[in-house]
Amino acid sequence: MKLRKLWITTLLALAATSAQAAGKADQFSVIGNATDNPSNLALTATLNPAPADLGANGSVWVGALFGNQVFMLTPQGWVVPASGPLPAFSNGPIQQQTVPILNGINVSGLECAQVLVGYGRDQADLFGSGTYGAVYQVPAKAQRTTPLPCSTMADADIARFLEQATFGPNPTQIAEVKRIGIKAWLEQQFALPASTLGDYPYYPTSAPTDCNSICQRDNYSTFQLQLRFFQNAMTAQDQLRQRVAFALSQILVVSGATINQAYAMAPYQNMLINNSFGNFRTILKEMTLSPAMGRYLDMVNNGKPTNASQQANENYARELLQLFSVGLWKLNPDGTVQTDAAGKPVPTYDEAVIKGFALTLTGWTFPTQAGQTRKTYNPTYYIGPMEVVATNHDTTAKTLLDGVTLPAGQTPDADLEAALDNVFNHPNVGPFIGQQLIQHLVTSNPSPGYVSRVSAVFNNNGAGVRGDLKAVVKAILLDPEARGGMNTDPGFGHLKEPVLFTTHFLRALGGISDGVSLRTQTSVMGQNVLNSPTVFNFYPPDYVLPNGQLGPEYAILNTSTALARANFVYNMVYGGGAKPDTSVTGAVGTTLDLTSLSTLAGDPAALVDRLSILLLHGTMSTDMRNQLITAVNGVAASDAIGRTRLAVYLVSTSTQFQVRR
Repeated sequence: MKLRKLWITTLLALAATSAQAAGKADQFSVIGNATDNPSNLALTATLNPAPADLGANGSVWVGALFGNQVFMLTPQGWVVPASGPLPAFSNGPIQQQTVPILNGINVSGLECAQVLVGYGRDQADLFGSGTYGAVYQVPAKAQRTTPLPCSTMADADIARFLEQATFGPNPTQIAEVKRIGIKAWLEQQFALPASTLGDYPYYPTSAPTDCNSICQRDNYSTFQLQLRFFQNAMTAQDQLRQRVAFALSQILVVSGATINQAYAMAPYQNMLINNSFGNFRTILKEMTLSPAMGRYLDMVNNGKPTNASQQANENYARELLQLFSVGLWKLNPDGTVQTDAAGKPVPTYDEAVIKGFALTLTGWTFPTQAGQTRKTYNPTYYIGPMEVVATNHDTTAKTLLDGVTLPAGQTPDADLEAALDNVFNHPNVGPFIGQQLIQHLVTSNPSPGYVSRVSAVFNNNGAGVRGDLKAVVKAILLDPEARGGMNTDPGFGHLKEPVLFTTHFLRALGGISDGVSLRTQTSVMGQNVLNSPTVFNFYPPDYVLPNGQLGPEYAILNTSTALARANFVYNMVYGGGAKPDTSVTGAVGTTLDLTSLSTLAGDPAALVDRLSILLLHGTMSTDMRNQLITAVNGVAASDAIGRTRLAVYLVSTSTQFQVRR
């Protein structure tokens, strides 16, 4: 029975300390892929030992932890481990081996049970090296009316999922997703109406003489849009749409640093919100004809050259290709760069293609304001799509991507549609846009396999439709690399950008905010929402860390912004947050509510474990947990709020909270 006891001890430790799946978390990974139908479960696992790992040519072991009972899966079926040799599930070599673990098995009655997979040369190697990981957690039965008696791992995948799909998990949403399941929650989110940033009245380009400081703030800056953005992030029901739109706004950038009128910026941002689950081809067209984008990247009033010394403005044409669709280098479907015989990256386009697109997009001007007469070059106005003046459009032949040539003499609309089709159907778009969406929602360093799977869905949603963003988002969030209570790859995850750092913190801890303070706080942290300093966003997607891995958000992390994060948490926890700004209609300020958490203060371990779920999706390391319990015990038991504040502050300023895995 010693073997059985060892399994129980080892696997219970794994469930309780789910910061790591194993002692060799830096050397291997185990990824599960399930039908997610507990009544007819089909489950596989892919094992990826490091090449130098001695266990890579060993055997595969499969176990299930249900409460305090361990079961092992052998070639003869499930058994309760006893003394004596334990048969392996299958033999090696196991590099990249996909192991069929369960097929058509009803596990719905085993709520909270975890399936774990590992490998080793023998049993001692498996236990000693710790090369195992959790690949599946049996979910709760639907329509539960009583709390689910699960271990911390029961909530871990759900909380992790909500970190990726919302602006931060909160107890209510965790309970709801647990009740109905991730897939049903996604379908609910797809069906919800869009919460936009609102519509704002027209104001002339130059402020009227009677426009005071409040008028300037509300109409000649992004202030009101920022408030609505944070209000939506905090409380809007369509969390997934808001999250995806935020990601798109950082890929398809229009900045309030240039378009600084509320009425001008709102339509563009609302377009991204409304199309977050639509088709990327629609976004390409609406983005191209947006007067905000036209002004930002100089396509508006870009007339055809009238003599040999003139050129069409190339700014939008260049960024359309480089940043908004295909990128600089030809990509494989898995996002890796194609190289030539000399090993050099193959360019996606050249200067002739940029000039071709610039000429293709000539002739567009601002929309005509109501009551005005259309001009060849309309004055600045941002309500409605840009309008075309055919006589100002270049009608020569143009060279586009991959040798496609637009014939001479076409109308401006025909040229536009052909050019956008040329971009949309380029094979780079799936991996180029897909990888960036993965980076924003899940991880900075997705594996080639992850990118390839998402790219395939972009190319075909299963019904022959290309560019279906709803299908792409679903593929990203349901991918095996995104799911599970933990991911043991040390390169997985990403630094929370300031917006997600603040909203996750507040949403998880019962906070409220009208957005006034958050817009200031995130700006101090390096992310002035809707006011990106350049078209390359606040941080570039290809920012590389010293260890060679991608870490986009680290581009805006420095001593000053790191301190700003800690100061924000301290002020919220100990300083009472921010009072309402009386000049803002409906202001409520920004505050926390630690009342519910403080009821756990009498049991420091329970308090710390709850924070692990809310802030770390159950991945708090054993060392961190022990240190926190000790620290909380150092505060008098009679001071419940003091204990709670200390625990919240320490967890929220930790690297384990700031780096989402």
